[in-house]
Amino acid sequence: MPETFKKLERLCSETAIETLFKGGRKVRAFPFLAICLKRESNDPARILISVAKKRFHHAVDRNSVKRKVRAAYRTSGKFPAGYDVALIYIGTGEESVDRINEAIKRVRDEMDNG
Repeated sequence: MPETFKKLERLCSETAIETLFKGGRKVRAFPFLAICLKRESNDPARILISVAKKRFHHAVDRNSVKRKVRAAYRTSGKFPAGYDVALIYIGTGEESVDRINEAIKRVRDEMDNG
């Protein structure tokens, strides 16, 4: 069965996003700045992917980066249940899927350790 990125795994709620940015723990794993927050429930992890317009002026480029991040997230393994995570892309150019995979694994390891 193919790995998918389901609606339950997307962080969409404005209040949840606000709570995440106010009380989350920051983890740097180039090309990401990840903000992680443990929730009360053990629902699947929810993620938010953000690519700044300041760094990628064209929507095509931003969407390409987001597509690579989603693909890397699906293939590298999911985050632990009960977490909200914002993956903010801080790189200045497009990275390879392998490098994005490694960064997501480093973020997941930091979440397990801290």
